[in-house]
Amino acid sequence: MGIVRGGRPLGKVSLPAPLPSKPGSGATFRIARQADVAALVELRLDFMRIVKNSGLGDEGSWRDELAALFERELRSGFLLVWVAEAEGRVVASSGLRLPPRVPRSRLGPSASPRGEGEILNMYTFPGFRRRGIGSRLLGLAVAEARSRGLGRLRLQPTDDGRPLYARAGFRDRGRSMVLELGDER
Repeated sequence: MGIVRGGRPLGKVSLPAPLPSKPGSGATFRIARQADVAALVELRLDFMRIVKNSGLGDEGSWRDELAALFERELRSGFLLVWVAEAEGRVVASSGLRLPPRVPRSRLGPSASPRGEGEILNMYTFPGFRRRGIGSRLLGLAVAEARSRGLGRLRLQPTDDGRPLYARAGFRDRGRSMVLELGDER
């Protein structure tokens, strides 16, 4: 499935159709579409309620801001989001922010065009955790980053998420975690 903006493709996404999950998780996985914005907003709000101990304030404003942000970012092609569906609804997501394209002429003779991506908006509703859904979503994002030739991925983990990212090869770098993708392609 390609990402298209203004009639011109921005790049290929290597996830052409829903994929079955590992046995027992009951989920299927696919790339998010504009029609998924409301579900992505609900996932993010649920995450924020937990992180902010239910102190979101004006949730309607948050909802509107997040919807506009997801719509804009998905349309740009620089944010790819995978979702997991189970029991007829989206129950988890993982995003990959791609670096802006830098013309080779601006990189200098010894610079690498590989770039750094960012994993974000990783979240699984509590009732669907411990089924391998988060691991599968993270794996899809990492595979896409590798296929695009990125050199590194960075993320800002919660304490609960650190073990998942460590198992995937991310290493602590203070408040963030980093995965060096190396020359694997």
